[in-house]
Amino acid sequence: MDYNETLYGKQYLLGTDVYEDGKHKILNIPLIDLMDRNGFIPEGKYNEIYNLCVVWYEVNEEIFVESIYDTDSGETYWTDKPTNEWTDNDEELLNALLMYGNLQV
Repeated sequence: MDYNETLYGKQYLLGTDVYEDGKHKILNIPLIDLMDRNGFIPEGKYNEIYNLCVVWYEVNEEIFVESIYDTDSGETYWTDKPTNEWTDNDEELLNALLMYGNLQV
């Protein structure tokens, strides 16, 4: 299996679904902020992270995210798990990456 890596700096924006005033909207948010908001970044680490790398692969034109790590420290902040173990936060993160993260060969 061939893995790919896509680097995201603090300024790269992803879209995520939000509901405001009873309306569905897309909010542009940096990957680091989305991960922090959803509890994937440990307390006190936010200001130490400048680039996150998403490790992913493609099977039959479908993209799967394997992990997300800090390129400076090498610390992994998210890894794939069986779908039945995903939380709403995992789902939101992966939807944002797959829809707006430009993961492509």
